[in-house]
Amino acid sequence: MLLLAAPPAPAAAQREEILELAPGRRVTVAVPTGFVVERAAEPAAPPELRLRDATGQVSLDLALLPDPEGQAATPRARRERLVELFEEHVAASVEQAMRFEELEPRRGAGTWCLFTDRALVGRAELPPNEYRLLAVGVKAWPGVMVVFRLFSQDAESPTHRAAWAVLRESVEERPVPLR
Repeated sequence: MLLLAAPPAPAAAQREEILELAPGRRVTVAVPTGFVVERAAEPAAPPELRLRDATGQVSLDLALLPDPEGQAATPRARRERLVELFEEHVAASVEQAMRFEELEPRRGAGTWCLFTDRALVGRAELPPNEYRLLAVGVKAWPGVMVVFRLFSQDAESPTHRAAWAVLRESVEERPVPLR
């Protein structure tokens, strides 16, 4: 997958990215100040977006998938999907299990879990593009499933919290007014 980088926004204002799901269906993603946006360059593929902070401490990947049958509508279904997609991370994690949490977004529903990379715990210097923490999840609303991966160095950092705010308060389809 090729990604195209968008120029960073002015430091003072948060901006929004709009992803087209289908004609008349758009998902809005709020981009925190200091984050750079990269979009997937394959127009035929489902929409994908990467948000990363300028310091390289946080990266949030979003993949928007159609879900017309509501396969991610229930917590159990979302958990099964997470196991299917991310079980491979369990063995290398400190947690040694998938501990599911509910996202409780403003719109829709979500389920996530956190992995701490056992090989990177306690290391002061990390190789480029390697992260101590990986939160994975599925956010859903009728007809849509968003699979996300949030890479971070520190769960308490402002940039990590900003990425979680994007997932809870953004990444949503806003109703379109009737004409």
